[in-house]
Parts: sequence; C-alpha cells; structure tokens
Amino acid sequence: MKKTLLVIIIWIIVVTLVGCGAKEIQSQVYITGIGIDYVDGEFIVYIQAQNFANIAKQEGTSSLQESVPNLIGEAKAKTIYAALNELEQKAPLPFYYGHVNTIILSENVIRDQMKSVIEYIGQNPLLRYNLWFFGTRENVKDILLGDSFFNFASLYTIIHSPDQLLINNYIIPIKEYNRFISTYYQPTGSFIIPSLSLNDASFSEEDKKNKIAIVSGGFAVSQQQYKGWIAKEDLVGLKWLSKDINNIPYNLIEDKVSLIIQKPKLTIKVDRGSTPSYQLTLKMNAQIAQNQENLSYTEIKKEVEKQIKKELETTIGKSEAIQTDLLNISEKAYRYHLKEWDLATVNSVSKDSIKKIDVKVNIIKTVHYKR
Repeated sequence: MKKTLLVIIIWIIVVTLVGCGAKEIQSQVYITGIGIDYVDGEFIVYIQAQNFANIAKQEGTSSLQESVPNLIGEAKAKTIYAALNELEQKAPLPFYYGHVNTIILSENVIRDQMKSVIEYIGQNPLLRYNLWFFGTRENVKDILLGDSFFNFASLYTIIHSPDQLLINNYIIPIKEYNRFISTYYQPTGSFIIPSLSLNDASFSEEDKKNKIAIVSGGFAVSQQQYKGWIAKEDLVGLKWLSKDINNIPYNLIEDKVSLIIQKPKLTIKVDRGSTPSYQLTLKMNAQIAQNQENLSYTEIKKEVEKQIKKELETTIGKSEAIQTDLLNISEKAYRYHLKEWDLATVNSVSKDSIKKIDVKVNIIKTVHYKR
C-alpha cells in the first residue's frame, strides 16, 4: 500500500513538472545565423532569425508562394558581446542561440579580429562547433538577406545547407568551424574560409532577378594569420584533395565532353634532401556523361589528365605567390619527417618543391540513356 501511494505521489509530481520552464515556439527569437563586420574600431554584428512556425506551415502545404519572413537585427559596439547585448535590449522577445548553424565574417574580421570571434564562439555555451563558417568581401547584411528559390526560407540556401549542394556540385571545400579551429593553431598548412558573394545574373522569378549567395573564392588563413583572398579560379586544385566527395562533374574540350569523376585519391610521397620535395600521385575513376565529338577513351583520358594536372599546378603557383601551402602538402613532412628539417624549412613549399605530378584517370564506363 505504501509503495502504491509512493508511486502515485511521484507520478503526480512528474506530471506537474512536465513542461516547466519550456517556452512556446513564438515566445523566443530563434537565431539561425550571425554576421560580423569590423569598421573603425567597432564590431557591427548582425543576427538572422527565422519564424519556425511559418516554415512548418510552408513545409506542410503545397503552396510555395507565401514567403517566410527573414528577420535581420543589427547593432554596433566595441565587442561582439556588447553589440549583441545592445540588440537584445531592444528586442521584444528573448534571443535563443541554440539554432545558430552559420557564421559569416567580413574580410576585415578575418584579417584583424579572428581571435575575438574564436573567443566569442568558445565562450557561448549554445554555439556549437559544427556550425558552417563563411566569409565575404561584400556587405555582410546583404549576404544574410540573399534570396532563395520559390520563397523558401533562408535555411534552404548555401548559407545554411551547403552540404546538400556539395554532394552534386563540388567547387571548393566548405567545412565546419571545428575543422577551422583544429587547423588555426597548427604550425603548418592552411585553411580556406569560403567566400560568399551575391549573383543576380543566373536566376529570376517572374521577371525579378534573384540575388543568390554563391561561393566565389576563399580566404586563406595559416598559422593564425590572414594570408589573403583567392579567387575560385585559383583554387581549382583543391577539389582533388577532398576525401568527402564521391562524384565531381567535370567538363573539358570546350564543354563538348562531360565526365563524372569518382573518388579522387591523392598520395603524397616525401623525398629526402636538404629541403623536402614531393611527388603527387592522383588516381580516380571517371564515367563519360557526354561525348559530343565521339572521342576515343584514350583521347579523353589524355586530355582530362592533362587538365587536372594543370589545375593542381595553378593552385600550387598561387600558394607560392602568397607564401601559403593551400594544398596542405607540407603536412606530411611535418607529421612524419620533422626530425629531418626544421619547421621553417618544412613550410617553405614552392613550385620547385613539387618534383612530380602524376594524374591517372581510369575511365570505367559511359552513362547510358535510360530506356
């Protein structure tokens, strides 16, 4: 009897406490993105918030015409915390940062205030380390206000969902913040922060041009220093080092031949000497998606190997120009042969350090027409 009474009492307490402290979805401002600029000694901080109730309604109906509001807040102060505090004091609802999944930094911040950003992310308990990390040379607020397709919420753009685009259209690496912070304090190698810009020349809806955020290049950061902005065209070699991408669409011969490159694998051999030198071997399979000129497999194989090698050489040349190892080639010498060279010697990677680039493409089949 006593046990039964105790169970009833516990059950009543649990039922009474369920929901205590829980807040309804409309009672908070759910921040999904943070933008940070730095001008004249002050941080300009932007918050991007979503109305999840409206998003749920949109996903539950077939109508895509009703737009989802995209709330942008803006404040200025000497520190990131102070700017956000000022913004929170002017808001009619409390901010919640547990849904932040992207941070966008201006070039000024990446150049001069990266440590402040790292400190802010590290000290905010609600900010996760797997959020997306971008930079921009354009106005940060404009990037946050960029359009999406069919009036979808900003959550369905490259700013918040780059992984969906990378699966089928790989450009340059878009990595999460934890990958950045693990590289930032390393004594060798570099990290590329993807650079966003707005494109209004490719898409339109009902005669209205859509301003879509795209990746136009990247900011190189190495050994806690900003090394410069690099255009996408100079980073073409990066895609051949990725271990995360299975298929890379690839065109050659004036776009008359289209391939699907599968699982490129790069092997780096370190040669001993007064300075480290390297031999790069890149292997991959390829499917032919289009062959307008009916070229032979041998001709296609020769041309694609030549073009990929040229792309690697382009990025290596840019590495030398900004004195930064964009391809992280030196990492192998640092990890496995540091006793043979000092750190300065390991970091002195140049075009002359690359003794050989061998690209091997195996054309496995042609994509057939569906029947």
